[in-house]
Amino acid sequence: MKAENKESRLSKPIVIISLASIILGVSIMIISVSVVTGFQKGIRDKVIGFGSHIQVTNLFDNSSMESTPILIDQEFYPSLEETEDEVRHIQIYAYKPAILQSKRDSVAFELEEKDTVRPTQDILGVLFKGIDQDYDWDFFKEKLIDGKLIDFDSINNQVMISKYTSNIMGYKVGDEIDAYFIMDNGPKRRKFEVCGIYDTGFEEFDKQFIFCQIHHIQKLNNWGVQTYLTVRKDTCINNKFVLQAITTGGSGAYRYRWNGASEYSETDYILLNGQLEENIEVISTDFDREVYGLTLEANSVPDTASAHVYIRQPCACTEELLASQPVEFVSASEIKMPFGIIEIQNGKGTHHLYTGGFEILLNDWDDLDKMDEIIDMNIPGLLQTKKITEMHPDIFAWLDFLDVNIIIIIVLILIVSLINMITSLLVMILEKTNMIGILKAIGATNTQIRRIFLMNSLFLLSRGLFWGNLVGIGLILLQHYTGILSLNPEVYYLDTVPVNINFWHILLINLLTIIVCRITLIFPSFLIMRINPIKAIKFD
Repeated sequence: MKAENKESRLSKPIVIISLASIILGVSIMIISVSVVTGFQKGIRDKVIGFGSHIQVTNLFDNSSMESTPILIDQEFYPSLEETEDEVRHIQIYAYKPAILQSKRDSVAFELEEKDTVRPTQDILGVLFKGIDQDYDWDFFKEKLIDGKLIDFDSINNQVMISKYTSNIMGYKVGDEIDAYFIMDNGPKRRKFEVCGIYDTGFEEFDKQFIFCQIHHIQKLNNWGVQTYLTVRKDTCINNKFVLQAITTGGSGAYRYRWNGASEYSETDYILLNGQLEENIEVISTDFDREVYGLTLEANSVPDTASAHVYIRQPCACTEELLASQPVEFVSASEIKMPFGIIEIQNGKGTHHLYTGGFEILLNDWDDLDKMDEIIDMNIPGLLQTKKITEMHPDIFAWLDFLDVNIIIIIVLILIVSLINMITSLLVMILEKTNMIGILKAIGATNTQIRRIFLMNSLFLLSRGLFWGNLVGIGLILLQHYTGILSLNPEVYYLDTVPVNINFWHILLINLLTIIVCRITLIFPSFLIMRINPIKAIKFD
């Protein structure tokens, strides 16, 4: 009885320590994997929220700050989300850098015992992102802290800014903001109205992006062409009036087709004899894009303007006539001529037919590489795909490096747990030496005796796994539903400790623990083979 009590006093603390180490080890592994993968998913979702999984852009687009135009009319848009089950959504976008200027403010300070006032204005470099009514707002609906999302029921000057921009520049919902866009011929000023303020907690992106309707970017970048008709009010050619086409946008190398001509020419005017009523139509195109277009079928989209000539008093064009009866521009659509009236219908422009690129959102992050290859094979040759991991390699390299932390944590915890398990097994073998000798004496083999001790160790392991899973899963569920543990978003980019509940990860942790412990415990069990039955029976 005394011997049994002595054995119990020795083995019981060892078993409790071993059990506790397994419980702690398993729960810590589950929590660690859940938190790290949750952090990776949280940061990844924020980066994707500002962009997408995959972007389709012009092959020669080398700048992330300025978009190179491509035609919206593509075979894969918007049908891609209907033909590929992995694709959740596809949308158009365009970028344009700008400088914001705050409202003029005053700073008062004391200088040589006198109050001095100095006017100041803050400026901030930002990136305008133009979006259309097909934009997926799921991410920003949760991040909107004031105001509303951009309204696409009509063309407007609404913009959505971040809380960071609001604090730095002093903007509030309803305020007008001045934005200066850098153009080839100097900065262009545009006014916008703040309709909403968002806060993602990811300052690196919050301080950059301002969202607006894409048509602002399309017009600022002079994508496409727009054609106007006017009259040279002081010019006659061969006693005829001169109706001139004026084209804007594109590269500036324009060509024209008058009244259904079969080919384009450089002639940007047509002559009116002032005698006959007639209908005139001109089609203008960006010749550079026509020659170096995306494909032969999808070159620059031309624009059309037309005019109807009404004759009231037929006359020929002379300088004296123009001096006595000058041309009068009644409106943009009506010109009063010496012979009558010209009604003009200017072109509506084709800038709205271009985009900076397409953003593709996937249903599953794991399909990123596969879908990038599939999409790249099914788009025109002068377009390219960019994965989100390629657009922000530093962020995703940092997130991938966190996997190393998980491996280190799991290895260290397994080592500690194994040491305790091995110690527990050796203590049990030592305590039961007498029993081992008796079992050998009555005919039990070494394998049978080893199996007994290994089963006892696995029973201890199963208890540890049960309680370890209960504690680990319980804690991550508590954090998932309550967010009780908070973080500083300025440091961690997230406001609560993120957890990712993935039961495949939990299953793998359990299987890994069982397999490693099962294999490792085989070696100390071989100590049983070295025990001599006679000496063991006498052992006390």
